[in-house]
Order: sequence, then structure tokens, then C-alpha cells
Amino acid sequence: MSNKIIKTIPKSGFTLIEVMVSVVLFTVIILSVTGIFKMAIDAQRNAIAAQNVQESLKYFFEITGKEMRMAIKNDGACDPADVPLGSIFGVRGFSSFNEILTFENYHGECVTYSLVEDGDVLRFAIARKNNLGTKVDFISPAKILLTTLHFTVKGGPALPKQQPLVTMSLKASSVGTSQFASEMIMQTSISSRYYRN
Repeated sequence: MSNKIIKTIPKSGFTLIEVMVSVVLFTVIILSVTGIFKMAIDAQRNAIAAQNVQESLKYFFEITGKEMRMAIKNDGACDPADVPLGSIFGVRGFSSFNEILTFENYHGECVTYSLVEDGDVLRFAIARKNNLGTKVDFISPAKILLTTLHFTVKGGPALPKQQPLVTMSLKASSVGTSQFASEMIMQTSISSRYYRN
């Protein structure tokens, strides 16, 4: 008989410490990637909220600007308490955050711009008054929260050779969680194309 020596090779494996270290590293990497992904999603939500507010205000200024440029001298279509006869624009304070602009448009309607409560939010309203009555339209979407509306008019009956210039300032934010509420203050100045004699 032959004597054979059998050599055994030890089986390789992981120790408990190696397994624990690999689990901790894997957890740190997953949490880091998840945090970066969440930051990217939050940044995108903020950008979308800001874009919604900006697009809504752009539409708002486009609609109002067109009508304000075509405003004419009040010949009695608007109440003289709101717009003095012979003037183009009249502004009165409704509250500390909401002023009302009144003028006569080129259709002979008395137009009023103001913030009006619609449910729980303030929305921008255009009221047009003619012989048939008053029609009110909201032009700000429900997803935009308007908080402040101010008008400043330069020029008027005291300065007959100067066209009146209306500066409109609006503060708005997106409706939603405060984390993704984008707030903006926008301002524009518009003058009427109507020239005084």
C-alpha cells in the first residue's frame, strides 16, 4: 500500500467584518445617490414653479398692456369719481395690497382692473361695464397666488402735453407647498396711445 498524503486547501470566505464594511459602503453609496436624485427633483420642481408664475404674469401683462395702450379719454362711460372727465386713467386704493385702475377702452366700455377674492385666493379680475351690464373675467389662473397689485399714474390733466404713463406692479407666487412656492414681483409701465389735443 502506498501512503498518500492528502493536502486540503482551506476554503476562502468573507469574515463578518468584511461583510459589515461592504454593507456600510453600499448603504452610504445608495443614500448619496438618493440624496442627489432628490436634490435634482426639488430643483426641477422649483424651476417649474418659477416658470409657471413667470408665464402667467407674462400673459397677464400682455392682455392688460394691450387694452391699456388703447385707453381713451373718459367721456362719461366711467364714473367721474373713478376717472375724472377728460382724464384717461384713474386709480383708487381698495386696500393696502390692492389698488383699482379704471379707464375707458376703445369700445367705450368702462374697464376696471383689481384683485378679487375667488374662493380662498385673490385673482386678477377685469370688469367691463357697458350699456348691457358688467361682465367680470378672471385672467389669472388658480395655480398662481396674487398678493399685491399697485398702480401709479404719471401725467394727467395737470400735465396736458404729457401722455399718461401707468406703472403696474404685481406680486405673485405659485400655489403649493411652501418649499416649492416661487415668489416674484414684476413691474411694467404702459402709456396710452391716445394723444391729448
